[in-house]
Amino acid sequence: MERYMMILKSIKRMNPELEQALRANVYPVHLRKDEVLQSPGTLNNNLYFIEKGLFHYFGYQQSHKMTLAFRWEDQFIITLKEVYGDKTGPCDGIEALEDSTVWCIAGDLSEELIEKYPRFCFQFREILDRELVAVRNVYRCSHPAGGLENLKNLRSRFPLLAHRVPLHYLANLTSIPEKKLKHLLDSRIELHTDLKRRRRGRH
Repeated sequence: MERYMMILKSIKRMNPELEQALRANVYPVHLRKDEVLQSPGTLNNNLYFIEKGLFHYFGYQQSHKMTLAFRWEDQFIITLKEVYGDKTGPCDGIEALEDSTVWCIAGDLSEELIEKYPRFCFQFREILDRELVAVRNVYRCSHPAGGLENLKNLRSRFPLLAHRVPLHYLANLTSIPEKKLKHLLDSRIELHTDLKRRRRGRH
């Protein structure tokens, strides 16, 4: 059984008609490392399930590439008009950081399934809830003045990312200088809440 089907069924069991509608219309997309799934300022109007790989959400601020989030196996990528509206898409560009495979549920199909099948509607609401949790978690890792608290949250909420994501993307997300971040990630010492060195007291 395809992994996306297993995850959907773990959210809510589905009847044979819904399962057949998914199997007949959902298709895999293979991306090579550094290939763009969605360009900034566009909206693909698809719902993707990541079977394999790691994805980087990014945008541009004054021509500087900014890291916004990451997604990886067993998570969904939402680029739906149903969520973001018809006129303008999110600013997020989405690129593969590894050779990756996603399953694509087209936006029109998603809308049809939501209207026709209450079970898929329940599954879709759960996907949106998980997305909201992911957004909240990444915010706790990326506060501009968060300092080492950002890294603490990254380690606790996304422990597998610290040594999987290229360092410069993590530095950009956490607002911690790259050299300092490398030292901290390689270190097992307890982190304090600011980046400044503590002065030794005078004796």
